[in-house]
Amino acid sequence: MKTMNLARKSIAGIALSLALLGMSKDASAAGAGLDASALSPATQNELRTEIEKARAAVPELFKAVADIAAQAKELDANARTQGVPLTLHFKPLGNRALYPMLEALVFDSHAPADLPPSAAAALRLGLIESVGTIRDPRAIPVLAKLLELGRDEQTIRVSAQGLARIGTDESLGILTAAALKAKTTDAGNARERAILSGMHDARRESAARFLAKRLQQNPDNETARVIAKSLGGVGNSWAWKTLADQREASATRSIAASALIDAFVRFGPEFREQATKAILVIDDASTPSLIAVARKGASTDLAAALDELERRFAANPIR
Repeated sequence: MKTMNLARKSIAGIALSLALLGMSKDASAAGAGLDASALSPATQNELRTEIEKARAAVPELFKAVADIAAQAKELDANARTQGVPLTLHFKPLGNRALYPMLEALVFDSHAPADLPPSAAAALRLGLIESVGTIRDPRAIPVLAKLLELGRDEQTIRVSAQGLARIGTDESLGILTAAALKAKTTDAGNARERAILSGMHDARRESAARFLAKRLQQNPDNETARVIAKSLGGVGNSWAWKTLADQREASATRSIAASALIDAFVRFGPEFREQATKAILVIDDASTPSLIAVARKGASTDLAAALDELERRFAANPIR
């Protein structure tokens, strides 16, 4: 009898080992966005501690995130366009899913190990975007590292966007430092544009000043259009109305409008259309006087463009 029990235990042990081996082939224990070792030991420990606290409080959200990640391959395959972020699957889980999503980004993606590149991107980008929409400063270390290590433009942009949405002095400092660093590298243009594009949702006066200064430095046309669009987002009049803290609203919108009118004069027609859209979205009261000043001494073509801008601003459809 004793021999039979030992044999049964041995067989059970072998079966368990085989099962675990099978799991290692089908699932990945790596984060969807980062290797945890990229973070400092202190940050790792703090994250693990908070994740375990959250797991005890909202185990159902950890399961929900894991279930979505486990289906990433099928969700991507069935999407109209492969690689589209799975944001719509994660975002409805709400703010309390912050730590379940951070766990999936850093420690365990819960996804099959054989994810095709498009599904891996859809999972990674969906998690980053959803974390960013929560606007929680506790996500800053992870988003900052994703921004630093990101190699594709989409990852860089959505990481920057998340930091912009958080909007603290710390997160904006990380963003501006990253943009300045990207500007000085050989491959900086695409990386810088991705960061500048992500700043679209940074509704802070410091963000408007940073973007305005960059626009004054005569960047290439493509970068200038990205900056114009982001200035439109930073100064968006409707977005500002939704914010409880209005202290920086007037200065931010004024800085953005002034920078765009100044650039409208200096850049050509391709830039002017993007600048016009941004100026209309900002809808700052100083715009007519800025146009009047810009018209002084303008060439015939520029004066005509400014007249058209003034006409469109007077009939601004967003009011």
